Amino acid sequence: MHSDDSDLDLLARIRKGDARALGVTLERYWTQVVRHAAAILGSATDAEDVAQETFVRLWERRESWKLEGSVRGLLFMISRNLSLDERRRRLTHARASLRAAGVSHLPTPEEHLIGSELHRAYTHALERLPERRRDVYLLVRRHGLSHQEVAQTLGLSPQTVANHVRLALVDLRKTLSVHLSCPSADSSDHEDRASERHTA
Repeated sequence: MHSDDSDLDLLARIRKGDARALGVTLERYWTQVVRHAAAILGSATDAEDVAQETFVRLWERRESWKLEGSVRGLLFMISRNLSLDERRRRLTHARASLRAAGVSHLPTPEEHLIGSELHRAYTHALERLPERRRDVYLLVRRHGLSHQEVAQTLGLSPQTVANHVRLALVDLRKTLSVHLSCPSADSSDHEDRASERHTA
């Protein structure tokens, strides 16, 4: 097994049960997956746990992966789902602990963010997007994959990916127009403008 083996060759070997290929893939992408999870969780320790579980999932479900697209994109999709699950679990646990201690105030920073009107509106707007459009938008905007990587991962053309991102921005701007007209929404508007420049 050589360091210059292509991703798809490694994935093909993993599908056949080659543990050495899994090791090379882990070595190649471990740091990126940890950073990706840490950006969602805000915790290096939790991010390493998620990264470990990501590669476990890659191995356990090896026969179901298609030999196409970007292995990096596949790993990011797995780690994103695991990270979001972990974040929900942590928040649920934190709320339960506060209730058990009789504390009804003093929200954590994450709870404060989640409780903000703009964040709720933005999350709701994302949830209202068609599933494929939302997935494409998040992979490009939040996780930094290129249009080509997303196209290969999801079996789409790069132009279709670009169209999904553009339409997602249109939908989000329309839904959030009331909030974006307020001074407090300047940061969100700036974020979407940056995203539009990125996807142009």
